Amino acid sequence: MSNSQTKNKIIAVFVVVFILYVGYYGTYLPVRKSHAFILAMQSIRSAEAIPDLQRILSEPLKMKSPVGHEELVRNTANVFLNILSTVGDPAIIAQIVDFVEENYKPIIERGTGMSFGQNLYILGAINETAFIKTNQMKYLDSAEKYYSRGLELGPNRPQPLYGLFDVYRIRGDKVKSKEILDKILGQWPNDERVKQGYAEFLEKVVEFEAKQK
Repeated sequence: MSNSQTKNKIIAVFVVVFILYVGYYGTYLPVRKSHAFILAMQSIRSAEAIPDLQRILSEPLKMKSPVGHEELVRNTANVFLNILSTVGDPAIIAQIVDFVEENYKPIIERGTGMSFGQNLYILGAINETAFIKTNQMKYLDSAEKYYSRGLELGPNRPQPLYGLFDVYRIRGDKVKSKEILDKILGQWPNDERVKQGYAEFLEKVVEFEAKQK
């Protein structure tokens, strides 16, 4: 066998190995992970408690895949965001927030990605909802942190703007509420809902300040 033939066979072997590698990591693993998540979503109705739900959804999240993991983390977070509105026990709410933030931790630490702003918004919304349900300030502080970081990515992003508008009104901060209001109306001047929300906020602040005199 000539050196040329040997070289061609070696190249062919490498090509086959490369195709198998791409097929396994680029197709098989993501498809398997997505299929497992679909099955998990079909099984969540059988969950009797939050730990059961976490266990079910953790299975696909633990599967290795070079792509698709961030999307599954985001979808899982949305599942728990919807569940939060039905939960009243502070201990269960803490379990939910901790579970979502733990899964999001490496994604947030990486700090990049096409959907990074969306990830920050979901974390902000989960913490804001947790605050509304528990009145624990740590959740409001976290919501502000995530929304503020999202706004740093783009000063005209609607989700963090509206999120911060909620946070500052909850805090009773007239100055920052007005700053965010102006930014929102600068882009969407016909947003009557936000105008009404700010007017109602000012009325409550005036009432509160009058009672303090």
